[in-house]
Amino acid sequence: MNKLFVVFLLLTFNALADGISDLNTFIAAVTNMSAEFSQVVLDKKGLKLQDVQGVMLFKRPNKFRWDYLKPYQNQIISDGDRLYIYDQDLRQVSINSVTKVAGSTPLLIIAGKNIEKYFTLKNVDSQSSGDGNENIKWVEAIPKEEGAGFSKVILGLNENKLSVMKIVDAFEHTTTISFKNEKYNTSLTDSDFLFKLPNGVDVVQGNDVSNSITTNKLSNNTKHQDVEIITFINDWASAWSTKNIDAYLSMYSPDFKTPNGNTFSLWQASRKQKISLQGTISVEIQNAKVTMKNDNLAYIQFKQKYISDKLREVSNKSLLIKNVDGKWLIQEETSGK
Repeated sequence: MNKLFVVFLLLTFNALADGISDLNTFIAAVTNMSAEFSQVVLDKKGLKLQDVQGVMLFKRPNKFRWDYLKPYQNQIISDGDRLYIYDQDLRQVSINSVTKVAGSTPLLIIAGKNIEKYFTLKNVDSQSSGDGNENIKWVEAIPKEEGAGFSKVILGLNENKLSVMKIVDAFEHTTTISFKNEKYNTSLTDSDFLFKLPNGVDVVQGNDVSNSITTNKLSNNTKHQDVEIITFINDWASAWSTKNIDAYLSMYSPDFKTPNGNTFSLWQASRKQKISLQGTISVEIQNAKVTMKNDNLAYIQFKQKYISDKLREVSNKSLLIKNVDGKWLIQEETSGK
């Protein structure tokens, strides 16, 4: 096959116009879904690069899991806040904030609610000759974010239900995902979307290599703590960026080593005033390294990119954090150019 999609000339204009309407109905009516899936990847010449099978779940908003079962066992899981991608061969899991990758994650098209915030939708009359169903309505979603890693996603809906999904990447490879044994609006719970860290894996954070978090080869218990710490520092940066001052200050221990030896309450008041007076704030963490001192004490080094209306600064920062009754708190914070 030279092209994955061929023009189906017999579609009427009314059928063409129904695609986005069917998609909107699917989003409004289907709160969750489970199914088996098959995933085939073809290169631009039509040669098969991959053929895998698995099971999937999603629950709005933004929760989904894809468990690849044959011929290998990988996972893609979103708990609504974090996106976990586990590669069994590499023994590595990458973790990203869902809000940061929403526009570059095709799976959020079917699990999200505000699709048109991240994608431009249009009805199309393309249909793969292998689908064998003339009733499928097609919708093309073009990512608004540059560098998304894929050029478009084409969704096929049959009677307001998702039937097939096609993803075309920057190399003109086409991934076709077909669904069967679908179940809709069942009793899925948030616990169905929790990622369980396998033994002895590396933990990597970020959208690319420059954002990696490296961890020591420690026990599985420590690995779970590393995931908690990654989540903690992301939440800390997010609270600062959104000026959620109460959440931000709650991440500091009462015995926090304040600059200039001020009391903790005086430092809190000063930070609250300073953050409140800022306009827009953006805090990004890059190249972070987590070192576990013991089960309840960790040292984090990273590059901090801070942008506000008044200041743009990139600095090296270190945090000493401790676990108090199951909650990580910042005990010491140092920075330098």
